[in-house]
Amino acid sequence: MNMSKKAIASALLSLGLVGGVAAQPMYTISDTGDDYFIGEGHDEDRLGISLYEVFGMDVSNDLSTLFVTVYTSFDPSGNTRFDFGDLFIDTDGWNPDGTAPKYADDNASNKENWDYAVDVSSLFEGKADLVNLTGADLFVTSDVDTRRNQEVAYKSGGTVKEDVVGLNVDAGTSLSFQIALEHLGLNPRENPEIGLRWTMTCANDITEGSYTVPEPGTLALLGLGLLGLGMRKRVKS
Repeated sequence: MNMSKKAIASALLSLGLVGGVAAQPMYTISDTGDDYFIGEGHDEDRLGISLYEVFGMDVSNDLSTLFVTVYTSFDPSGNTRFDFGDLFIDTDGWNPDGTAPKYADDNASNKENWDYAVDVSSLFEGKADLVNLTGADLFVTSDVDTRRNQEVAYKSGGTVKEDVVGLNVDAGTSLSFQIALEHLGLNPRENPEIGLRWTMTCANDITEGSYTVPEPGTLALLGLGLLGLGMRKRVKS
């Protein structure tokens, strides 16, 4: 299966190789323009001020690791009410409730069947645990000032894996995660589709969508293509 044009363009843009000029951001899972997930509890993409904006997430992988970067202007520093939410992952595809692209019927009761969460409750202690959510309880928004009835974080009852997820936090800009594919039970040779979701604990803005893990041959060809483009650009300069 060939990598989509959007995924290839996103990779090229991230390396600044399109047209030899600075490129505009492109997200694998977008939450800008007409491409955004809403979910139940509010009829707008973002509830509240621009502090709560989520722009989307970039998702990629190599043969052993899943890389996810969430882009958001949210910074929990000094915020006494809300914090970063957890990254949710469904390894069986993505099937939200409702009609694309808004999925306005999707809530914590009929939610996507998330298999894993990256628990970021100890984020500023320099760690984040991967949790198998089988039998787990989740935090769900209920405050009248938030997008209500949305799952935002792991609560209890799941199985915490010993392996700590690699992460990088730039509050007000991005959160990046590195997760071993084997810990998610994923084999890139099977070309699986996965679902991903992230929001802050008020769920004022949500990014959610699907990513298809490319097969190893596609990854190798893309890598060679990017290397060739980079060398060509270098010779021209």
